Amino acid sequence: MPYSARTYALTAGGQRYENGQLITSRLGADPQPIIFPDGESAKSAGASSGELLAAHAASGAPFVTATSALVPTAPLIRALLPLLGRLLSVSALRRLAVDRLGRTTVKTTTPRPRNYSWGHAAVEWADGTRHEGWLRAGDGMDFTADVTPTLTELLARGVGKPGAWTPAAALGADLAATADGTFVLD
Repeated sequence: MPYSARTYALTAGGQRYENGQLITSRLGADPQPIIFPDGESAKSAGASSGELLAAHAASGAPFVTATSALVPTAPLIRALLPLLGRLLSVSALRRLAVDRLGRTTVKTTTPRPRNYSWGHAAVEWADGTRHEGWLRAGDGMDFTADVTPTLTELLARGVGKPGAWTPAAALGADLAATADGTFVLD
């Protein structure tokens, strides 16, 4: 039975780049409050993600971390994540957990927690200079779904460079704006 992305994240732990090398880190490491440009806030913590790999590939930066608001930030839950990961590495327990998760019902009428979904990048140089940038989108899932046909249309018209790239590396940051995202830069 294949892992779900969340189950894999729990059993594999976190990751980050240090000195250009992908290393294992604790899932939920470095919890931090984030204040969005519109004044709303959330908490996020470290996780393995496609964004981590894409940020490293696009920037070439030797040190890269990725955090997510989907990772628990409460101290007790963060302390239990490694134990939960070890338990889920046992295939029978993992199958049981996946089965139970598959049977849960989700409220479909829950209001959105914020007006916008935000992507955030912070860059800090050795001299301490720091810059931040934000990508604002309506609903994050809708934005992600909108990028695919936008990307497909641009590639079909011959826009982009040949090879294996992340969407932004192939087509540039304008891809996000074409898919109705808005950049907010400092």
